[in-house]
Amino acid sequence: MTHRFLTLAAIALLAVPAIQAQGASTTNPATTRREQMLERREAAVARREAALERRAAMTPEQREAARARRAERASTMPVEQVEFRRDMRAYQMGLREKAAELRAQVKAGTITGDQMAADLKAYRAANRPTNPAATKPGTDTP
Repeated sequence: MTHRFLTLAAIALLAVPAIQAQGASTTNPATTRREQMLERREAAVARREAALERRAAMTPEQREAARARRAERASTMPVEQVEFRRDMRAYQMGLREKAAELRAQVKAGTITGDQMAADLKAYRAANRPTNPAATKPGTDTP
């Protein structure tokens, strides 16, 4: 009887942390979109700082080698991909201008935030260039 009880107690002690871990969620559903955006921004800033630190730690030879790799990659990029990158830059600039225009309208009170979001979504759907590498199976995007 004592062995059965000790065996059950040991199993229970081993199972409790696993059960608690399964119930725990890594994301808090109560976080707002703004909090999530701030977390993503902090993560992006941390990645940027880490990249700057890595670059600062590079020797001049390593920097030159990295520069040569970037130049080689750019020179061997397919024409369609070069055009896509150019179109994407233009699209992003247009999106920034459109967002600034819509933000000004929201501040002026002529449209609501929901209308702004819908307008930006429509702009993205209408103007986003398609990536040629995404249409070709088995090719990597840059």
